Amino acid sequence: MGDSVDDERQAVLQARASTLAAFRDGKRSPYATVARHDLLPGKPLLFGSADECDVRLEGLAPREARVSVDGEEFVVEHLAQEPRSERKPPGARVSVGRYVLRLSHQNFPAVVVLDPDNPLVLQGPLPRWFDYDPSYRLQARLVGDAAPRELLILSTRGDKRRALRLGFLEAELHGARLRLLALRLLEPGADEAALSLFFRDATTGSESYPVGRYVDVKLAPGQGEHVLDFNRAYNPACAFSPFYNCPIPPRENTLPVAIRSGERDPKGDRGGRA
Repeated sequence: MGDSVDDERQAVLQARASTLAAFRDGKRSPYATVARHDLLPGKPLLFGSADECDVRLEGLAPREARVSVDGEEFVVEHLAQEPRSERKPPGARVSVGRYVLRLSHQNFPAVVVLDPDNPLVLQGPLPRWFDYDPSYRLQARLVGDAAPRELLILSTRGDKRRALRLGFLEAELHGARLRLLALRLLEPGADEAALSLFFRDATTGSESYPVGRYVDVKLAPGQGEHVLDFNRAYNPACAFSPFYNCPIPPRENTLPVAIRSGERDPKGDRGGRA
């Protein structure tokens, strides 16, 4: 048991180190994000430095690239130097000059523009975490709905995102019974073998991000118990940039207990609950 706890601790700490490195990488950091452009079917976006472009970016060729959405995929046409076309899945990143275009779908397609030269990449506050605590790694049981049904959840940009309600994940933490609504986002690129828990707790708005936090659970085969590890709870990208479209935790997932585990508010403790 001790070895598995130590192994898991090391895995969590390594994941956190990788996250810190990504935040200072101008091609991956949320702090590099400088714009978001919605993409409508049949209406491609032209990127370049010319006046005719839908998105003008300094340092690009007059007509650098064209991006369109085709169902669940994106089509990127590189127009300068060696013209070519490529299809990309949701979440892909494409380099265009010094910029990176992140292709976001979520049933609300958009192109998120990252500029590695954005000063926030080096100056923005880095993610912070509570100390690793194995007592927050729980065995949980999924109490499934008789018939999983679709519902809509609000997002930080006002969109209603589609999700499948799978039931409730139940666990016990320090003597308190936890019951969290388990969802699977119905969006291109979503992992069909995982469920998402969007939650708030007694630290929300004081020690942790005011919107709430997320934790993903990989379902065990069959009807066995699943691992719910709050050490891996993380902030949505909107904690670092207003250009991201993040689910808002449903009312059912407001926990009366303090989850002092996982990611903290990057801006520091605020001294009061939101």
